[in-house]
Amino acid sequence: MTEYHGPFVRTQQISIAGLWAEGITGGAIKVGNYSTPIAFGEVTDNLIGSCVHISGYTDGSQSVIPIHGKVTTTGDSGTGGTAQSIYGRVDIKHDLPSSYAVRGAITIDGAVGSEIPEVNQVYGMFATMGLTACNLASTGQVAGLAVELTGSEDITGTGSPFYGKVSGIRIAWEHTHAMSVDTCGIYTSVKSGATLDSGYRVDAAGALTNSFHSYNSGATPTNVLKIEGAHTNVLSLPAAGTAPVSAGGVIGTHGAATLGIAILINDATYYLLASTTPTFTT
Repeated sequence: MTEYHGPFVRTQQISIAGLWAEGITGGAIKVGNYSTPIAFGEVTDNLIGSCVHISGYTDGSQSVIPIHGKVTTTGDSGTGGTAQSIYGRVDIKHDLPSSYAVRGAITIDGAVGSEIPEVNQVYGMFATMGLTACNLASTGQVAGLAVELTGSEDITGTGSPFYGKVSGIRIAWEHTHAMSVDTCGIYTSVKSGATLDSGYRVDAAGALTNSFHSYNSGATPTNVLKIEGAHTNVLSLPAAGTAPVSAGGVIGTHGAATLGIAILINDATYYLLASTTPTFTT
């Protein structure tokens, strides 16, 4: 094929039109097969199936997108139908130190000349969802990030000391500088005019030991819970007689109408006393 560079800008260097086979075994450009891929055997270097590298910048609000996957529905799908703009999968059947179904990396280099880059939003993974009226199934979920762990077999670990963990979301904070801006592991922002029932919620239909676990593995944390600004209640607890709140009649020093709230200290049960008629003395 002879490539011609004229005094105009081509819209497509390679244009593919027409129809081809449906399903994951067909495609406009096909390399290998989904079920019987190309076997490279043992490699001693990086093995990349597809690489797109773009070097450039925008002069406005445009975007630089090396790979863009888009699905537009043309009709109602059947039960169980799924649309996936990007799908990454790794099948592990041998020893493999690390694996990522989807991985993204961003680096900020402030040592380019004497200029420090000015940034606004830097996200390793970013999801935008525009919600309009829809009918949510009784067991349905709408989430910006969905993580599902399945299986029924044990995961064992070896070595001492052992630090392995299985988690739905893992955040390894390894930045050592005490930054000038506020930092946190997970940040939830409720914009003005928006409505959110819970910033953090656990729905336990199965066995659950701790809804929240703070552990001192080295340095002593300052606060397990910090409340800043005006709040109506510190805690919202179930009715009297529903654990961990007692049914009443606990002997206390705050008044006659006193309830006991069970807490566990060093594997021993103690009680916080709650009274409707407290008497405060100094």
